[in-house]
Amino acid sequence: MPYSLTMYSRNLSRFLLRLSKSSKISDIRRYLTAILQSNVEHLVGSAATHNRSATKSPIFDLPAPFDPEVKFVNVETDNLNVSSVDHIRAGYTDENPNGSPTVIAVHGCPGSHFDFRYLATPLRDANVRIIRINLPGFGPTPKPYDFIYNATNKANFVGNLLNKIGINKVGMAIGHSLGCTCVTSLVSTHPNLVASYALLASCGTRPNIGMRPYMWTRATAKVLDVPLLGSLSSVIVNRRYAKYGFNVAKTVKDEIDNSHRLCANVDFNMNTKCLELMGDKKIPVLLGFSIDDKLIEHEIFNEISLCLGMRTLDEMDGLEEAQTDKMPHIRYDLTTGMSRQLVFQKGGHYLQKFHANYIGKAMLDILNKLEAVKEWRTNLEHFSWSIGFRLADRFAITRQLTNAR
Repeated sequence: MPYSLTMYSRNLSRFLLRLSKSSKISDIRRYLTAILQSNVEHLVGSAATHNRSATKSPIFDLPAPFDPEVKFVNVETDNLNVSSVDHIRAGYTDENPNGSPTVIAVHGCPGSHFDFRYLATPLRDANVRIIRINLPGFGPTPKPYDFIYNATNKANFVGNLLNKIGINKVGMAIGHSLGCTCVTSLVSTHPNLVASYALLASCGTRPNIGMRPYMWTRATAKVLDVPLLGSLSSVIVNRRYAKYGFNVAKTVKDEIDNSHRLCANVDFNMNTKCLELMGDKKIPVLLGFSIDDKLIEHEIFNEISLCLGMRTLDEMDGLEEAQTDKMPHIRYDLTTGMSRQLVFQKGGHYLQKFHANYIGKAMLDILNKLEAVKEWRTNLEHFSWSIGFRLADRFAITRQLTNAR
C-alpha cells in the first residue's frame, strides 16, 4: 500500500480508537480535524490540480454552452425508502421537448445539470430531446434527511421523475463519474426503459483512488450525521474543497456533504453485476475515458471494459483499427458491435466538456443505428403481416374453388 494511503488508514484507526475511549469534545475535534484535512487534501487536491491543468490547453474545440430554464416536478417517494416526505420537488431541464429520441443525463458529485452544458449543444442541434436530472441534494433538488444514496433509491428516483413527465422510453442514458452508478442500475431496476448508455469517466467495480481507503470514506460519512461532530466535519470538508479549486459558493446547501455521503454508499458489487448484465445483453454502450484522468485509474477502465465485453487499453494498443488521428487528443476510437470506446489523451475527469463535440457525434451515431434497427424491425413486421394476409387470402380462394368443384 502507498505511504499516503497507509497514513490515512492509521489516522482513521487512531481516531476510531480514541473516539471509543473518550467522550471529550476537544479530543474528538483534534483527531477528526487531522484525518479530514489530510484525506480531503488528497482527494480534492489531486482532482482540482488536474482539472486546472486540463483547462489551460487552448487546443480543445468547445461548443457554446447552454443553460436552459430549470423545471420542477413532484417526485413520489413511496419506493425511495423515505418516510419524512411524500414527494421531492425535483429540478431538471428539458431541451427540445418535441425532439426525438430522448436522452437523459445524470451528474457526478459534486455536480448538477450544469455538468452537461457543453455536451447538450451537439445533441440539441440534432433535435434530440435532452433531460438533465438533478439528484436529491444536488443542484435545485432538495434531499430529505432520510434519503439514502444507494443504487436502487437513485434509480427509482430517476424512474419516478421520468414517469411523472410522461417518458417511458429513453434512447440513451448518460452518466458522468459517480452518476454512472445511477444510470447503470436502470438496467436492473427498469430493464425496459433505456435502449443505450453513455458512461463517461465512470466509476467501476471498486473504489477509485479518490475514495480510498474506503473504510475512511464510509466512517467519516457517518460522522456527518452525528450531532456536534457533523457540523465540525462539514466546515472542514467545505473549506478544503474551496482551498483546492472548487467554487463552494456555487454549490447548494450541504452539496459537498452529500457528495461524501453518495461516495460512501456505492454498491460496487451491484454496479459490477449491472455492467456485466449490459454486456451479456449486448446493450449499446459508449464508454468514454481520458488517459490523464487522475481519479479513474487505467485498471478500473479496463475492468469496466471487460464487464461490457470490450477491449482493455493494452488490447486496443495492439489493434490497428483502434488507432485514430482524427483529432490531436484522441488516442483510441474502437467499435465493438453497436458499442464504442473513446479514449482521449487529454481531457481529465470532465471529458464531456473538453470533448463535447466528438462525444456528441459518437452518441448520435449510436442513436441513429438504434433508430435504423427499429425501422428495420418495423418494416419486417409489416412485411410479415403482409405475407400472412396474402397467404390467408390465397388459402381462402383455393378453398372456395375446391368447394365449388
